[in-house]
Amino acid sequence: MTGAADPRDTAMSPEEAAALWFGRRRVRELGPEELEAFAAWLAESDDNRIAYDTLDRAWRGVEPIRNDPRVMALREQALRRHSIWRRGLAPMLAAASLLLAVGGGWMGWQQGLFFSHQLQTRAFHTGHGERTTITLPDGSQVTLNTDTVVRTQAIDGRRQVYLDKGQAFFRVAKDPVHPFVVNAAGRTVTAVGTAFDVRVDHDRFAVTLVEGKVRVEAPVPEQAAAAVASRAGPGAPLHLQSTEMVAGTQLEAAGDTAWKLLPVDAVRETSWTRGQLVFLRRPLGEVVDELNRYSSTQIVIGDQSLADVPITGTFTPGDNAGFAAAVVSYGMARIDQKSDDTIRLVSRPAVEARQKSSGAGIG
Repeated sequence: MTGAADPRDTAMSPEEAAALWFGRRRVRELGPEELEAFAAWLAESDDNRIAYDTLDRAWRGVEPIRNDPRVMALREQALRRHSIWRRGLAPMLAAASLLLAVGGGWMGWQQGLFFSHQLQTRAFHTGHGERTTITLPDGSQVTLNTDTVVRTQAIDGRRQVYLDKGQAFFRVAKDPVHPFVVNAAGRTVTAVGTAFDVRVDHDRFAVTLVEGKVRVEAPVPEQAAAAVASRAGPGAPLHLQSTEMVAGTQLEAAGDTAWKLLPVDAVRETSWTRGQLVFLRRPLGEVVDELNRYSSTQIVIGDQSLADVPITGTFTPGDNAGFAAAVVSYGMARIDQKSDDTIRLVSRPAVEARQKSSGAGIG
């Protein structure tokens, strides 16, 4: 396009060039030569990469409100004010000009609004078997499950939450300008206004999305990162795993292994927020491990054959004695040993074969 601004122009600041590249990528696919030029520009300096990443994050945050009449008016003002947008690229760069406009006007207004309700640096925790719900200054609600530690902060215009251990359910107040970021097990979960569950359990990390969308990001595992870096060469951008989740899915990872994204029944997966634990054909050993999180009376499974029996039912967390009694009453096992802090269950051989083939339903 003759006379059009070129993002490779060395007279441009990194921010101006980033806006041009961003605008082009929003409206069409780049050709092979353009892709090569874009990659070279990113690799040219840290300032270039930071400028582009900042613009990309800002766009994701402002996207839900870009058609707001106030934002549209600011965009038009920016198009008239900045000659760079008038050189044949105004339609192509509407996305980038919107960001410039919002950066100079509406975002500033929202910034003041947000910081009157900013998150404070605080810590919240629950004990063994406890559950509690807190309302943050921005209006978001966080439900902490048993033995959980959550910290909150407002940093660089973001609502930062740290899940140090345990499990928490987040119902996020909408604020397109200030993303809500949960940091857990070396990963980040970013939302604007949505509802999701995050769990950190030893080396297991899981996110269950109930409504809306979230973005999950994490550093690429060390071995994979080294392989990618060796191909990309020195000065290449930091590589991250990143995925956007939709409602009704669960992302799970163990240690540094690659994560899995699967469809789930989100209502069942978050039943703990309603004071229930719901299981559908889950091994008894897995059910017991979950119930033991909530009770000082620990259930012990005496043999593997019993631990493998599939269980379906709805149970009350913290009532391990009641659960053990139900298992016995349904003829699934017998109590071999019982004390104030331990209940040991063992198989009843006469019913073992039937349980394995059909699955038991209790509760």
